[in-house]
Amino acid sequence: MLPDLLQKMGFETAPPAHRRPRLGVSACLLGRPVRYDGGHRDEPLLHRELGPLVRFVEVCPEVAIGLPVPRPPIQVVTLDGEQRVRGVARPDQDHTDALGAQARNIDTPLDGFVFKARSPSCGLGTTPVHGPHGGVLGLGDGAFAAALAARFPALPLCNESDLQDPSFLTAFAVRLFCHRQWRQSTHPQQALNTLRRRSEGLDEPLLSGTRRFIEHLAAPAG
Repeated sequence: MLPDLLQKMGFETAPPAHRRPRLGVSACLLGRPVRYDGGHRDEPLLHRELGPLVRFVEVCPEVAIGLPVPRPPIQVVTLDGEQRVRGVARPDQDHTDALGAQARNIDTPLDGFVFKARSPSCGLGTTPVHGPHGGVLGLGDGAFAAALAARFPALPLCNESDLQDPSFLTAFAVRLFCHRQWRQSTHPQQALNTLRRRSEGLDEPLLSGTRRFIEHLAAPAG
């Protein structure tokens, strides 16, 4: 289904690796044993549905900042109205700034990112946020995910759990290809006009969602 839809939008359905969208992925979702407990959370859907279409760029921000595998768990805590990422057993160890710097220093062009839900570094709107004395106050973003979203407001982002919805998966894949065409174009406005024209053949609700995304790309940053 996805290849047919992408072809309908005028995209290559079996592009060579160098012409595929670059999709950042939390490394544990690709089977890398980098989690705090030394395990992984390999997500077969990523390999099956998106693997043939994109180039994976695997990222584990916690390992990238020098945390070992396995490692003591960390959590998001609200302190004086600010969310910080600190050690559970060692709250004096604060990793917030280092995790944010990893997002701000990414130098590989990306067309989207799939985060590990509920992660204190990578969760997107799904991460438990604790009070200073324990207890979960609500849900928020991991420090790396929040910094990446702030740096690239037009970048398609989601948790791996979001992709379980076939409609979301389809819309996300289309956005990845739209973003790549816009990012790679030497004439961005012309690329946006082409994407608008091609999207006219989509069915609802994909048509409206794709149009909104294209207009988001067209909006000036900031």
